[in-house]
Amino acid sequence: MGSKISDIKHDDAVFDPEAQFDSPQHLVDEPGLTRGEKISALERWAHDVDRRLASGYEGMPTYGTEPRDAELLREIELAKSALKRGGDAGA
Repeated sequence: MGSKISDIKHDDAVFDPEAQFDSPQHLVDEPGLTRGEKISALERWAHDVDRRLASGYEGMPTYGTEPRDAELLREIELAKSALKRGGDAGA
């Protein structure tokens, strides 16, 4: 993971960001995606993480990933907010 867009398929970066990037910040830093594509990819990533968290609340096994998923969701939301404000998510 942590590859640049030149090393991965553009559509994979947009439609399966969790498989392509080590962190939301790596996605934000990717020069091969537009601001809109980054926001869209972060929204998709947040949706996937939120579904995993909801599964745990419904009693499905999560294998102890809830704390990491909750932190990941926070990181995604911070990155998305920074992009929507027109900046980067530098922190």
